Amino acid sequence: MSQSVVTPQLQFSWGDALVVATFKAPGGLNVAVSRIRAEAGPQIGVRNTFAKLLHVTDVSSLRGRDQLRAWLLLVALGQEPRDWGLTDDVVPPAYDVDRLRASLRSEDVMYP
Repeated sequence: MSQSVVTPQLQFSWGDALVVATFKAPGGLNVAVSRIRAEAGPQIGVRNTFAKLLHVTDVSSLRGRDQLRAWLLLVALGQEPRDWGLTDDVVPPAYDVDRLRASLRSEDVMYP
């Protein structure tokens, strides 16, 4: 009689994956938030505002402004938001999405 070995399955949340992406990005969360604030203004939030996104279990739980913040953070981290379940529709029409992407990914941004 052979015994089967049960291997535990690791399950990662959306936020867990975002933590990994944040650690892999040059400068991490601090640089990403600095880029976002330089582009969108200080009213978009502070580091802790964006850090709470690291605890999200599923992208579908995000609403309104948090969807926008997640989109901005992903772009600033060099990620493609669509791959994370966020479309460009979360960006208000007043923003030029292509220019915003280019600006958030630019290495030339000065940080406070």
